[in-house]
Amino acid sequence: MVLLDKVEGLTFCKGMPKDYYSRLFSAGEFRTYPEGSYLFHEGLRCDYVFLLCEGQVSLEVSLPGVGPVEVQSVGPGELLGCSPLLGLGWMTASAKALVSCQVLALDVRRMLEMANDDPRFGMEMMRRVAVTLARRLNATRLQLLDARCTEDQVVS
Repeated sequence: MVLLDKVEGLTFCKGMPKDYYSRLFSAGEFRTYPEGSYLFHEGLRCDYVFLLCEGQVSLEVSLPGVGPVEVQSVGPGELLGCSPLLGLGWMTASAKALVSCQVLALDVRRMLEMANDDPRFGMEMMRRVAVTLARRLNATRLQLLDARCTEDQVVS
């Protein structure tokens, strides 16, 4: 199956038990977002998390008096919009398609139900979410260090 092959090769899914793929498919649907469109918006509720299959997405935060600022650009294999899985409901960033993107939009309610029904599945999904968040935090930390070094060089 072409769609299964597409998802199986993604970073988020590498090493995942095979039977978990069918669970992901049952909780989601493939969607396409054209260049410039938003998958979700900062501060709004969202009932989905998105597994990016194709394309490039900019994660943006709004700064008062400045507007949207890109904090990271992500590509295929990344999970986007983890906030609802963590019970936050509202999104902490906006996700904008930099090019046409294909995602597997996963229904959070169904994902959480499956996690409750099968704690091993739930633990595996949350472990992968934690890895995703750790990577994002590290990328942000590196970005801040780079900005600080650049600022120090300009001042010198």
